[in-house]
Amino acid sequence: MPEWNDEGIILSAKKFGEKGFVVNILTEHHGRHVGWLNHYKSKSILSNIQPGSIVKVFWKSRLIEQMGKFKIELISSISGKIFDERLKLQSLNSLCALLENFLPERQNYSEVYIATSAFLDLLAINEGDINNQWLKGYVKWEIGLLSSIGFSLDLKQCAVTGNKNDLCYVSPKTGKAVSKDGAGKFAPKLLKLPFFLGGAEIKGSNIYEEILIGLNITTYFFKNKLLLSINETKLTTLPISRNRFVDLINKYK
Repeated sequence: MPEWNDEGIILSAKKFGEKGFVVNILTEHHGRHVGWLNHYKSKSILSNIQPGSIVKVFWKSRLIEQMGKFKIELISSISGKIFDERLKLQSLNSLCALLENFLPERQNYSEVYIATSAFLDLLAINEGDINNQWLKGYVKWEIGLLSSIGFSLDLKQCAVTGNKNDLCYVSPKTGKAVSKDGAGKFAPKLLKLPFFLGGAEIKGSNIYEEILIGLNITTYFFKNKLLLSINETKLTTLPISRNRFVDLINKYK
């Protein structure tokens, strides 16, 4: 029988019948995996399968192509550490939904796992961050996700002039940075590049406005590049939790 042990991040757990859950996990070495988790005799299982929880996972199946069964042991619960921080919780829900919807099942994405684990650590340890600087980490995580799936952004130099200074925009066609001089008359058609990603500083702007500019970039490429390339799914819009995250940031700005 095929089986393996790994470490994973819980993305979702949906109750199925009276005795178990269908659990979606991003594992370090076996990609995103879906399996059955029996909870018939366990009283603590619900606390172990919250979105974002880091777990030890054992998977076993009669045949490799079958869904198989999980056994799970909790390592760390991120949601328990941020339960009273609404914005962080919504970012966690957004992150898990993007991974569940966009990563193909059973393909190794170790770099995504490492980056996601690092961001979860950032959420947990940044308790004294009154300015919500962790939000910059979230935008960079989305850019990394796009890159891992095949839609890399090049924000280090102007695609037109080759200069590394005075970068202000991102081309929606190429995903490359564009300077003020390089943009010329096409500036209104380009995406703005926020200061924390190498763009021009906007006087008077706050962290939330900067984050929304960054999320506008990733939103564009999620919708106009990634979703259009996914043929085996009916998904045509971003996950609801991702949209709620953006809506919540808009309320803070």
